[in-house]
Amino acid sequence: MSDSETKICQNCKTPFIIDASDFLFYEKIHVPPPTFCPRCRLIRRLAWFKAFRLYKRKCDLCKKDKISMYRADAPHTIYCNECWWSDKWDAMDYAREYDFSRPFFEQFNEHMHKVPLMGLAISKTVTELSPYTNHCDHSKNCYLIFYSDYCEDVQYGFYLTRDKSLLDCSIIWECEQCYDSMNGFRNYQVHGSRGNVHTSVDCYFIKDAKGAQNCFGSCNLRNSKYVLFNQQLTEEEYKEKLSKIDLGSYKTYQEMKAKSEDVWKNSPPLPCYDYMFNENCTGSYVFQSKNCKECYDSAYCEDSKYVMLIKAPQVKDSYDYTDWGEGAERIYEGITVGNGVMDVRFSQDIHYSHHVEYSKSCMASSNLLGCIGLRNKDYCIFNKKYEKADFEKMRKRIIDQMTERPYIDQAGRIYKYGEFFPMELSPHDYNDTFAHMFRPLKKDEAMAAGLTWVDDLASDYKTTKDAKDLPDHIRDAGDEILDDAIRCETCPRGYKITKQELQFLRHHNFPLPRRCPFCRIEEKVKRWVWQMNLVERICDKCGKNFRTNYRVEDAPKIYCKECYLNEIL
Repeated sequence: MSDSETKICQNCKTPFIIDASDFLFYEKIHVPPPTFCPRCRLIRRLAWFKAFRLYKRKCDLCKKDKISMYRADAPHTIYCNECWWSDKWDAMDYAREYDFSRPFFEQFNEHMHKVPLMGLAISKTVTELSPYTNHCDHSKNCYLIFYSDYCEDVQYGFYLTRDKSLLDCSIIWECEQCYDSMNGFRNYQVHGSRGNVHTSVDCYFIKDAKGAQNCFGSCNLRNSKYVLFNQQLTEEEYKEKLSKIDLGSYKTYQEMKAKSEDVWKNSPPLPCYDYMFNENCTGSYVFQSKNCKECYDSAYCEDSKYVMLIKAPQVKDSYDYTDWGEGAERIYEGITVGNGVMDVRFSQDIHYSHHVEYSKSCMASSNLLGCIGLRNKDYCIFNKKYEKADFEKMRKRIIDQMTERPYIDQAGRIYKYGEFFPMELSPHDYNDTFAHMFRPLKKDEAMAAGLTWVDDLASDYKTTKDAKDLPDHIRDAGDEILDDAIRCETCPRGYKITKQELQFLRHHNFPLPRRCPFCRIEEKVKRWVWQMNLVERICDKCGKNFRTNYRVEDAPKIYCKECYLNEIL
């Protein structure tokens, strides 16, 4: 096993360390060590990780108007999900010979522009039960949710797992009847929460809470009842004060939200959520994991490093892996890979497959290289079938050729075998990906780097009402509101109130939203992005240096984990 080495990142030119255990992993899966630092590797994958905007586009097969993650003028062949999952076409018809006189990635880019891509990354079943979603599975009666699984009756959110009857929630697991919340686990009727709320019931605007019941506007709660703005009350006092707060009013809801945030800010927060049933783990928001380093918002992982957004059991022995899980082993530089996968490298949207490299949107397949859209196939290169012995010879020749004739991007970065797809080949516009959220660029900066950009993100239909003209109280919103196209107060888009949404708001006594669903989702996702970053802070109690996801502007006063446990809980 090699000793640790310090290397200089090809992209950002900063030094990064590859330690002895890293070298052992790379040797075990037979790949060269990376030339990009961990952060730049993440950003490179996220450039292929579509954000939330959806577009109207004609299916290139049935020619019908459909909703797609690709804009209408994107230069790819896009099939609607009904057509993509049908037997009306065969991905093997797009087989091509490999040209050893040209770089691999140049040929893969051409291949990706010809093989039909899914308009939305959802299964055949979800296409029928929740068609207006993206990167979702096992979901019923859901609308505009993204990167989610096993949900029912859920609207407007990101990264949701095993939830039921939610509205405007993101990063929520196993919750029910919740509104306008994030970072929750096994909650029931918890509304307006913003972080680290577990197994709580009938609460409003709480943060850093576990086992809370009937609490409002408070934080740092453990098995608490009847706490209002961090003040302990009797049951009678609490109910009397709560009866005077009418959250059906938009004005009142916003006032209570702001007052609660002031309470949160004046109390030291849980410094970093990295110790929930874990053993030997580092990172943030890691649950039920063992021997995992620099992992973020992930659960059920073991012997892994640089993984993020793993939401289903379990993941083993994987590096540089973003999104999904559910039985994944030895995944390297993968994004949205999961469900019975093994030995998948440098790939996107791979399910039920093993020994797959540099491929996209392939299912129930094995021994693939440079393939797109294949199902139930094995020993294929660029969608062409080979005998096993011929496949192995060709694969070795291509890997050698990728080193001898590497792809060089517009900025001069060198892509040999062992690097994920270049950012400039992504089928998505940079400002419409998660890469832009984690590393914002201006348009001219993105274009200079060879990336694409979309200027007009507004809807193309006319609005009939401005958000400012909506009734203040939900009781004054009649059914006629369902016919209005409302102009968002923060962006040029128009949006509609759905029947399911209106019923939820009436039932729980919450006001009509003033912002479009995408602005509401992105507000929470921007908070989540900062949770995925650790910064150096000094404990205000003991003076110890430690890492946390709270910046000074988010938490002026903060304690290290030890002081927090001793002083706050």
